[in-house]
Amino acid sequence: MEYRLGTGLKIKDRGETVSLVCPKCGKKVYFHVFSNIENRLDASFPFIDTKNVYFLICPKCAAVYTVDEIKGKTFSNGEKLSIGNFDLKTLKEFKNGNC
Repeated sequence: MEYRLGTGLKIKDRGETVSLVCPKCGKKVYFHVFSNIENRLDASFPFIDTKNVYFLICPKCAAVYTVDEIKGKTFSNGEKLSIGNFDLKTLKEFKNGNC
């Protein structure tokens, strides 16, 4: 399976969350948070829509989850409690048109 985690070349480390329970392995862990930039073409000016994509990785089972951009920005600004167990979203599989 492939997942799209932004279109930028640099992935930024944003730190660790408070202790959360991983939905996949069920263990209490400190997720590591990363961000990447996603650029998309838009029909209106300025024609390029840029946003940050935030994703978390479980250190025990390597499961990858994402959170809303607002939660990720709040976390990046130093609010460690902005990401909780109910904020974790599973990734949608990226379907490449070449397959």
